[in-house]
Amino acid sequence: MRVSCRVALQVFEAAEASGIARADLVRPFGGDVAALSNTSNDMAWETFAALLDELGRLLDHDPTRLRAIGHNLVYVPTWTFLRRLARGLVPLRGIYRAGADWVAPSQFPHVSLDLRFEGPRTIHAIVRVPEPHASSEAMFLLFEGVLEEIPRLLGLPRATLLSSQISSRTHECRIELPRAETLVERTLRRARAIVRPTDLVDAFEEQRRDLTSALAAMQTASQEAHRLFEGLPDLVVVHRGGVVLWNNTTCGRVLGYDTNHPLVGRSLFDIVSPPFHELLRTRMGTPVDTALPELVEVELLTRGGEVRRAEVAPSREIVFGGSSARLVVARDIEERVRMRHRLAIADRMASIGLLAASVAHEVNNPLAYVLNNIEIASRELGPLGDDARTSREALAIALEGVARIRSIVHDLVMLSRVDDRAIGPVCLRDVVESTLALARADLARHAEIVYECEAVPQVRGSAARIGQIVLNLLVNAREAMSDTPGGKNELRIAIRAGRSSSDVPGGASTPETVIVEISDTGVGIAKEHVARIFEPFFTTKAAGRGTGLGLAVSQALVTELGGTLTYAPRSPRGSTFRVELVAAT
Repeated sequence: MRVSCRVALQVFEAAEASGIARADLVRPFGGDVAALSNTSNDMAWETFAALLDELGRLLDHDPTRLRAIGHNLVYVPTWTFLRRLARGLVPLRGIYRAGADWVAPSQFPHVSLDLRFEGPRTIHAIVRVPEPHASSEAMFLLFEGVLEEIPRLLGLPRATLLSSQISSRTHECRIELPRAETLVERTLRRARAIVRPTDLVDAFEEQRRDLTSALAAMQTASQEAHRLFEGLPDLVVVHRGGVVLWNNTTCGRVLGYDTNHPLVGRSLFDIVSPPFHELLRTRMGTPVDTALPELVEVELLTRGGEVRRAEVAPSREIVFGGSSARLVVARDIEERVRMRHRLAIADRMASIGLLAASVAHEVNNPLAYVLNNIEIASRELGPLGDDARTSREALAIALEGVARIRSIVHDLVMLSRVDDRAIGPVCLRDVVESTLALARADLARHAEIVYECEAVPQVRGSAARIGQIVLNLLVNAREAMSDTPGGKNELRIAIRAGRSSSDVPGGASTPETVIVEISDTGVGIAKEHVARIFEPFFTTKAAGRGTGLGLAVSQALVTELGGTLTYAPRSPRGSTFRVELVAAT
């Protein structure tokens, strides 16, 4: 906020009347006396507040001495408005009212002044400086001095200060006016007004020009602030008593509201997740004031009922529409939360990797000779015919169990390290078709297989890794459809081009990624489990039917290749897993 340097010049002149030099007032903050004394210039409000604070320091913050500077302000050469009113026919109460309605708004448009008359001789004044503008105790005391001195312009005794209460941003005082003029005094003042009839007109014309200039400056500042808040990537809301008065475009977009469904008029509790309602209420000790005294993380509700995590900064008191309101700024941290979740999983996988690296060697060695001895025993029982059938069946079951253990150990090892197979251009179509051929007989018993493939470039990777990814997803789909008759299921495998450089302005139309989608019509994944499907060892299958490593291994392999693996529900039932790989250059 900027104000005219005229107010600085008036303070300079009033201070000089008490023996304080202009240079002494600006020295601590390095102000330019000549620039601040030029009424054609303007200055930041913070500069003016610093000037007043230094004045208070030089006067030892003595209220009486500061009020005396306020007395001097009434008579400085550059402030003639009140003196011109006094020379006219304006009564004492009218001078106070004109000062509140004309002088204060023209000089300090962002400061709120409420002047009330309580009875014929008592004035109650309340001044508020809203955030983020700097406040000044010295300014409040100067204001009291002005209120005391105004009656002297009419030849009356100085007004009496009855009470004064000053806080960080609010000043409240009461003054008692002297008794009204006598008949003779009023007659003499009328005579002076007749002799100088233009004083009153000139005074109001001067203030009209100042008000017009201040209004234009406020409108410019308001438009600049509006553009600033509209352009912020953060969510900005202005509310009063918990009811939204204004929100920026980012807020509406993040929460899914448009011009047909505005947030204005809604309660903040409509857009905050219910578990956080009590937090908002208790922060300020009232159910209607949702100001937050410290940085907190809350859950916001979008128009569609989805949850978005946001970090909310402390609210600020501002003036909006002429009345006090609260400004709340929040930052959408949904992506940060997802990243935090991925890092937690990565940390867990690193721990699993350390475990796998230490356990794999210990398990593989005894596993190898157990497997070897079972095979030897099975071969030696072969010539015995039917007499050893039971023994051979038992050995076959044991052999299957050992093979399963070996598969689990292999998956653990895959989580712990990257194999050394070469990375290079791979024909995705060949890998998918060969993997599908291996599993087709088993898959065909559970679903009708639909295969679609567009002409796509090669991808960056290794055939073995991509084959393992596709096989894991195919096995996952088969398991999801195992409880429903095969004739009612469909397994769809599709290969198509993904994001291309044509998505970037001026780019050539060449694919940058290639997508493999594997969709099934199985039981699908419950909404509450979606966030955990890529966690190692998380599974919804019955005991003994899965280890929970398939999707975790697949995601690790895809990530190592620079791609992404995502999940989406399929309508009306089932799941779709999408593997997006980088096209080979």
